[in-house]
Amino acid sequence: MLVGEAEHWWRGTHHMLTARGVVVDWECFKRMFLDKYFPESVRHAKEAEFMRLHQGGMTVSEYAMRFEHLARFYSQGIAKAWKCRKFAEGLKYELKRVVVPMDITEFPALVEKAKVVEQLEGGNRVVKTAEGPVGSKRGGNQRKPYDRPQPQQGGPVIRQPSGAAGGGRHGGGATLRCYRCAGPHFVRDCPHTESRCFKCHQMSHESANCPTRSRPERGDAQKGGT
Repeated sequence: MLVGEAEHWWRGTHHMLTARGVVVDWECFKRMFLDKYFPESVRHAKEAEFMRLHQGGMTVSEYAMRFEHLARFYSQGIAKAWKCRKFAEGLKYELKRVVVPMDITEFPALVEKAKVVEQLEGGNRVVKTAEGPVGSKRGGNQRKPYDRPQPQQGGPVIRQPSGAAGGGRHGGGATLRCYRCAGPHFVRDCPHTESRCFKCHQMSHESANCPTRSRPERGDAQKGGT
């Protein structure tokens, strides 16, 4: 039943057609209605959308509703077998690979079968997600041989210096040297507690208090004696 503006339009159109002696039947009404509210350009656009239709992100129910809505705008006659084949080819791959070999030619039965497969595929995805990747164990903590060493509980991992086994060499050939005694070790491992003089290289005093500072250099003494 038409309401509102469409009802007023049909009353006027019906009166005009009757006055012209046109037989007003269902086909006549459908043709006039489509010409009024669905012009040729819109029908062509709907038909093209129907030919390109795929399930995509829709559920099977949503896809079936959209499919039947657009099928009304297809300008050619639709056989039952062709309609089922067109619908099945538009399903997602994981559904299509199961449904297509069944060769179902009744559209309602095809839609119901696709819904069942969709539910089964959804359940399989949930199970696979819960179990994790293939080869892994739930709750396991398997390690691979190339994994980095993990720190033990209660303390960090202690790594040896790369130059410890190479005679005091440290990464790239640089010599490891203690700035306190110039020995081949870190200052934290130095056995000496007193400072080392960098002028005379003796222990027990610093360069600021070095006794050699008060002695004249040999060259200066010779100059003073001449």
